[in-house]
Amino acid sequence: MGSPEPARRAPRTLLDPPAGFDDPLEMLLGCHRRIEKQLETLKRLRAHLQSKGIDAEASTAAEAVLRYFRKAAVDHHEDEEQDVFPLLEQRIDDASEKARFHELRGKLEAEHRKLEEAWTRVRKPLEGIAEGLMRPLAEADVAALADAYLGHIRIEEETLRELFRFLDARDLEALGRSMAARRKVPFPPA
Repeated sequence: MGSPEPARRAPRTLLDPPAGFDDPLEMLLGCHRRIEKQLETLKRLRAHLQSKGIDAEASTAAEAVLRYFRKAAVDHHEDEEQDVFPLLEQRIDDASEKARFHELRGKLEAEHRKLEEAWTRVRKPLEGIAEGLMRPLAEADVAALADAYLGHIRIEEETLRELFRFLDARDLEALGRSMAARRKVPFPPA
């Protein structure tokens, strides 16, 4: 027996506001854009420290990156591991498709652990920089974090849209509600 058809939405345009929790797939993809933005800030911060040293701008940038990766990135991984992946595991009924998804899930969750390790190496110096202390921000550590995230995002984006076909409108609403609850914000009314 096949899955019910997922709710179809018109493609987003450049002028659309950011996706809300009523569109969990686009919300997840939007998180990827914000991660990419924070990684760019991190790279610019490293260059800024080399050319200008520690200043208010550097501390502010470090604090912004810290704030994002301490909360939003953690929420994003939890959205996937606690909600999206288990729901997909339940909904995929084709044995070969389920086996492929199970392998993908294991890979993505293992990558989450590697991303957390890479973040730990960058977090410590950022904490000092945010406090106005000059700390070395190793190019290799910044590059490792950025490369790991960008590769991870590419794999997720190549697969998530396709996998969401197994989810129906009720599933999408449940995901959105759970994502909103994780962030302690109200879910949009139906």
